[in-house]
Amino acid sequence: MKTVSILGLGIISFCLLDVSTALAEDPIVYARCERTTATYELTGDVSVAGNTRTVTRRMTGLDVYDVLPDVTNFHSGFSAPCDLVLQCEDGLEEIIYNCSANSTDDKACAALDPAVSFDGKTIAFSVFHGKIEHKKVGNVAASVLDPNADRASLGYHSLPNKKLKSEGAHLHFYNIETGQLNVLPYVKGIYDSGPAFLSPTRVAFTSTRDKHRSTKVWRTTSSKPGTRIWTMDLDGKNPDLASHHSLSQEQHPYLLKNGRLAYSSWQIFGGLPFRHTNGTAGGFTTITNLFHIYTQDPDGAGNFAFYGQHNGGGFKSSAGTAHDAAHFLTQTSDERVWFADYYRGNNNGLGLVVGVMPEPEGQEGINPHEATRMSDMYFPRDVVNFSTWTSNSDNMAQIMPSPALTHASYTDPLPFAGKVGHPAALSNNGLMVAWGKGPCSTVASSRAIFAELGRPAPPATDGSGNGVAMNLLTSLEMDTPGCDVGLYRATAIPSQHPNDLAMIVDSPDWHEIMGRAVVSYSAIHGVAEPVTIQRADLRASHVQLEAGTPFGLLGAASITDRETHPRGGIQFAGELQFNLQGTDTIDYTDEDLCGVRILGVMPNRLRPKTIYNQIYAINNVAGERVSILGEFPVLNTSANGTRVHDSSGHPDTSFLVRMPANTPYLMQSIDCQGRTLNTDQTWQHLRPGEVKTCGGCHVHSRPSRTTFEQTVAASPAYAIPHLGEGTVPLLAGKTSETTVRTRTVPGYGLQVDFNRDILPIFEQRCASCHSDAQPAAGLVLNRPGTESAKKTATPSTWWCLVADGSQACAAPGQQMITNAGPQDVSFRRPQLTRYIRAFNSRGSLLYWKAANVRTDNRTDAFDPTDINFGTAHPTTMTPDELGLLSRWIDLGSPGGLEELVDTQKPTLHLATSGSGGSLSELKVGTVDLGSGIDVNSLVVCVLQSNNQCANLAGPAKSHGVTTVSLGSVSDANVEILAQVKDLAGNMTEVRRTAQWFFNPS
Repeated sequence: MKTVSILGLGIISFCLLDVSTALAEDPIVYARCERTTATYELTGDVSVAGNTRTVTRRMTGLDVYDVLPDVTNFHSGFSAPCDLVLQCEDGLEEIIYNCSANSTDDKACAALDPAVSFDGKTIAFSVFHGKIEHKKVGNVAASVLDPNADRASLGYHSLPNKKLKSEGAHLHFYNIETGQLNVLPYVKGIYDSGPAFLSPTRVAFTSTRDKHRSTKVWRTTSSKPGTRIWTMDLDGKNPDLASHHSLSQEQHPYLLKNGRLAYSSWQIFGGLPFRHTNGTAGGFTTITNLFHIYTQDPDGAGNFAFYGQHNGGGFKSSAGTAHDAAHFLTQTSDERVWFADYYRGNNNGLGLVVGVMPEPEGQEGINPHEATRMSDMYFPRDVVNFSTWTSNSDNMAQIMPSPALTHASYTDPLPFAGKVGHPAALSNNGLMVAWGKGPCSTVASSRAIFAELGRPAPPATDGSGNGVAMNLLTSLEMDTPGCDVGLYRATAIPSQHPNDLAMIVDSPDWHEIMGRAVVSYSAIHGVAEPVTIQRADLRASHVQLEAGTPFGLLGAASITDRETHPRGGIQFAGELQFNLQGTDTIDYTDEDLCGVRILGVMPNRLRPKTIYNQIYAINNVAGERVSILGEFPVLNTSANGTRVHDSSGHPDTSFLVRMPANTPYLMQSIDCQGRTLNTDQTWQHLRPGEVKTCGGCHVHSRPSRTTFEQTVAASPAYAIPHLGEGTVPLLAGKTSETTVRTRTVPGYGLQVDFNRDILPIFEQRCASCHSDAQPAAGLVLNRPGTESAKKTATPSTWWCLVADGSQACAAPGQQMITNAGPQDVSFRRPQLTRYIRAFNSRGSLLYWKAANVRTDNRTDAFDPTDINFGTAHPTTMTPDELGLLSRWIDLGSPGGLEELVDTQKPTLHLATSGSGGSLSELKVGTVDLGSGIDVNSLVVCVLQSNNQCANLAGPAKSHGVTTVSLGSVSDANVEILAQVKDLAGNMTEVRRTAQWFFNPS
């Protein structure tokens, strides 16, 4: 440490970091991406007081526009080329994969995502391929060239910054001892990335190979390629989809010491994007900030929220952290889980680094009604904010706190404290982070930094775009970076100042990121490997889960032991209710809870040879096609018909249901007429043979009041409902205090579509009063389609009911004053329109009028700000028609042109009932949500050396297990291929080596 006198910041001491000495105590592997060090000659014509002249200015700090991988720039758009480098303990380095020396603008690559095997001898990583593009800055303000210039735009400018327009990625494995590099095949358009070792022979990774697309958030028309977690052998064999639940993206899995796989998950289903509005009534938050941390078993069983699902959105927690996108995981020797938390897109994946001690199994954090602040709801109880001098706001980094700090790569003290990210465990409970020196954001904020320097802020140095970021840095007139990222060891946790960071590697020519210690797992964690968790199908022991079963069992000890009521209660307007923590639709009592509905959720997909794709084919509030797998009651009774009480003394509402595995699903608690009272908003799934039970309904803050094993549903006498077997059971009201009527409809799932199911009811029961000729209350209920008031003078009924958030369909004088929106007539969430409340039939005026009764357990006098039921409104709707209407609302009010298209691939599971070194037969389980299995499509064959084979299978079961004879297979390396289609043509393919069955552990 050295003391000198500096004048610019008015601070008398600083710390000098010397980049000539590497401080790595462990060998590390890291990715280095080319940093922009060039300047740019910005030239343009500017006018000052009417006089025009050509001005040229040299712009510096262009590295502020470099882009590093984050949740937004996950597949493409990041700085490149990138090399993978191995740094030894003595500081000597070896380039494992050299993209910088071999890339051209037309053919470039980036080596990223290193992971180290448990013995420390193999490095897995991803290589992205594509073309180099250059950063363009648009509408550069004339005042960037001359602060006195008249307001004008200098147009677009192409800067020296390079970024990769990627076309795909594949996995590589490097043996440190032999130098051998094994490369898995590259398929253009497929992204295999983010590997994580599961065992010495198997990895998890994320992939687009399933080719689904992300959820279509309500009121958007965009989606991104979907990614799911897969597992496979290191040679690429035995690929297995492990996150069937994922309907948007999963990113960068990481295996924890307890054997659970942690990962970042993009949660944008239903109401989740609407917890904040970005200033627009009914609007949504920054969607790509909605990445939270989840865990699951390596095979995908038992996925559960770990961090962020029910808190965040910019509010600071009691730990001083705010939650935006949580990403890039590690676990240190003390078992604390660390990750970066940052504002996506503009900040290079840098912001905060957060450390969490895991909660007990099945718990997520603090009870929402006991939390002292909103952001502490379900927040873990032991959280460390690594560095108080950083933030994850969408803005430039904080000013460097005292003492000032000069980095050896730059002559001036660093004016900004910078941001951190990419945590990685080192031996002996050490922690490595990536430190971005500079403002490290393209969202400029100049007032504070220029005030610190004692200078007025120049014009065009605030905001985003328009060249303001480079203008700010150039105007500083300092030798300082826009963003220069390197790897550093933490010498103090939490860090009070950047001088707590000891440099490991940091060259001004590169951004060094994604570091990992190249040591054995035992050097960090004291054990050779994480706990091994057996696959769910190998753990299956229930009598209803035979070998090869395509089903799983889902159960709960109670649906009345719940934490579903939103903090702050049910209000007419208020985005945080329902969309953040609690999903109760109305105020209700435990006695209202009658049953459970299981919803199958189908992914969005691009459909070739059609004018429609997933973006325009659906119009629903959920963002996915949702299908009812079935409903069943939970009012458990004894043989004499009286209610049974559980061990806690409460009425037993336990259940256990058999349902299709490998299918995304949600649960809803419902009343006896099948109307939703609370609902999941996070996708789940069961693996074949999985038995998944919990103690209560969304009880994530404490142990449940009873265990599943103590309930009626766990007893051998309990009649387990079966879903996915050709009929869909639906609740249809009580016949006595303890008896619930159930009706069934044929199919493997029930979708409720506006044009097929709801419009005909309106035409028959409502059009006499609600048609163009006589629109009672100004509401027309017989117009088909989805046309909006912006496109036609006669907007569709669906649009007026579901999408008319600003009351454009309302007759003059009939608009409700909401005090929101430009004209004070826009609806805030969870209200969609005057007629429908999101996923809430019992709170919707449309349903009240159809049933001729207000059904939210309130009166018109209860809340003067909400919608009134008004006068009686007799109708002739039947109970079944009311049931369709309520379910249509509760499922998201679908009305698109292709809502009924089956996009879910069938479930196909393979097992063997034998053991030993010979394989003679397979048990093949098949079931499908949607159209059902095409029983004649089953293919099972033993692949020959030329990849050809003869089909050994007969017809498949529509919902069950088929036995297929293989003869005798004794070669462990022989591959077995199985395929099956559903009646919509969706196909699932499974490839397994005989070794998969010989040695399933």
